[in-house]
Amino acid sequence: MPSAKGCGVIVAAAVLFLSACAAPGSGGSDTVPRDDPALPPPEVSGALPQPLRGAPLWAAPFSSEPKATESMFIGVFQEREGGAVEFLGVDHTGRTRWSAERDPECTGFTVIRDPDDGSELVVLLDKEKDPDGGFLATRTTASAFRPDDGELVWGPADVPGTLVGPGLVFAAIQGSVMSDHTGPKIALHPGTGAVVADENEGEVVLHEHHGLLLVHRDEALRAVDDTGADLWDHTDLEIPAELDTTDVRVGYGPRPADDSTAAVTLVWTAASDDEDEEPLLYTVHDLWTGDRLLTLAPDREPQTLDVGDGRTAVLGTSSVQVVTDEDDVPLWRHDVGSDVRMRGAAGTTLYLDEAGTYQALDIRTGSLDHEWEGSTELPAAVLASGPALVEVTTTDESRVFAALPTD
Repeated sequence: MPSAKGCGVIVAAAVLFLSACAAPGSGGSDTVPRDDPALPPPEVSGALPQPLRGAPLWAAPFSSEPKATESMFIGVFQEREGGAVEFLGVDHTGRTRWSAERDPECTGFTVIRDPDDGSELVVLLDKEKDPDGGFLATRTTASAFRPDDGELVWGPADVPGTLVGPGLVFAAIQGSVMSDHTGPKIALHPGTGAVVADENEGEVVLHEHHGLLLVHRDEALRAVDDTGADLWDHTDLEIPAELDTTDVRVGYGPRPADDSTAAVTLVWTAASDDEDEEPLLYTVHDLWTGDRLLTLAPDREPQTLDVGDGRTAVLGTSSVQVVTDEDDVPLWRHDVGSDVRMRGAAGTTLYLDEAGTYQALDIRTGSLDHEWEGSTELPAAVLASGPALVEVTTTDESRVFAALPTD
């Protein structure tokens, strides 16, 4: 089949904004070992999400939604609005094992993997005084820590602003002459914190996932590994047979719903000077190989979501499918209605929502585990062997994250 050689690249404008940093903090490389006991379990009022119906085990000390690593929950504690922020590492028993204080505006964080050994790292932002920039000058930094004990792995590394993603991508938000949304972006190497892509050098940073990059560089859409070597570019892609023309262009499509994914969505449009051309179709590709995993109709913008272990859930017009970086065919397909949206994934469960009717699918098989109606909070984070953290309302009308058994 003909290739897409010569096609232009469309850069998606949507940007996920996380919290930026706005004032000097404590330095970016400090954590404090702790061994705080678990908080007592809360008295919950209201329904719990299925299948998590067991009695709470303990209350998590987080003020906002945490993330799960393989063995730890990571999240933010803030005693009062505008007060100091602490990042906490909490184990499966509810004990707080380490903390890191940050400025109240520095609440953006992410969980990544070192491409060299596959280990998980937690990246936190901070704001530091900049002695080279004047009395009031500051610099934004990022540092990576081991989730189990808070040990510093790399950093502080200078970054232009907050996490904007997908992946380990940073930029200053708003007020930039470069974009309506962000200033020039940079991407960092997950294992070292070194800059691996910089929009000040004439490229466009589109997507990062565990050391793999998708960029627009030298008039091509390129996938690049963590050493800087090209893996594939858009001229290697076959034009889908579903299109009745070869006069097309291909570009980066809708970004993931939650941070980053091992598969990327590309959008195919007619080759013209109009950047607002309607999509002809969407395709989903393995970021490492460029292999096409799915072809999707243009009448619904696809939604993608990382569901762990190199798997990506893809919501199209009439189905949810899970693709993997280890195979070129979907693991499974689950038919859905046109009003369904993916609410999130936690542990081995993918949650769907169709106008207040919820479905819980097993990520490994696609089987429907539970279906129910009515408003309820869904799990925020789940450890592989449990428990799950769910934001609940207590009998005294406070909101806390309760640890619930997953067995």
